[in-house]
Amino acid sequence: MNNSYFVYTGNAYPHKNLNRLIDAVVKLNVKLKIVSARGVFIDRLNKEIKNKKAEALVELLGFVPDTELNQLYKNSIAFVFPTLSEGFGLPPMEAIEAGALAIVSDIPVLKEVYQDSVFYFDPYNVNSITEALKKAMNLQKSEKDKKVKFAQSFIKRYSWAKMARETLNIYEKEGSPGLR
Repeated sequence: MNNSYFVYTGNAYPHKNLNRLIDAVVKLNVKLKIVSARGVFIDRLNKEIKNKKAEALVELLGFVPDTELNQLYKNSIAFVFPTLSEGFGLPPMEAIEAGALAIVSDIPVLKEVYQDSVFYFDPYNVNSITEALKKAMNLQKSEKDKKVKFAQSFIKRYSWAKMARETLNIYEKEGSPGLR
């Protein structure tokens, strides 16, 4: 397979659940590239990778410039977001926009934001994560392209400009003193 890795971008905080994602890629013997800023949580994650003897499969990339990041997304099997909790969940949107298939945690906020534009898994269950990764690996290119195009179209409903207009409309409707 030409696209022989999964990708995760974001912090390595414990609630991001990277430990279970690592367990899943080890089970499948497939590569995972993690883009995350250096820090104490990356140091802990690096120790966990060594403890799981996953150094040959998991690559910590640190900071990656946007131009390279877009290619990393686009050339991956899929972007994986194994988080246990989120406020909104922007990273999958960035990956989708760049042309990646997204596989995310089946948690309420992500179900509300992404609906049927992504694949889901139970973030507490390594077997569920493994099965979702396997599903992505087994997709025909035409199926993957169709899902990515649908997701790219779907996420157009979200934009900073739209959010700003809607927020301004609320302030104007409510008669915010700062807007008089």
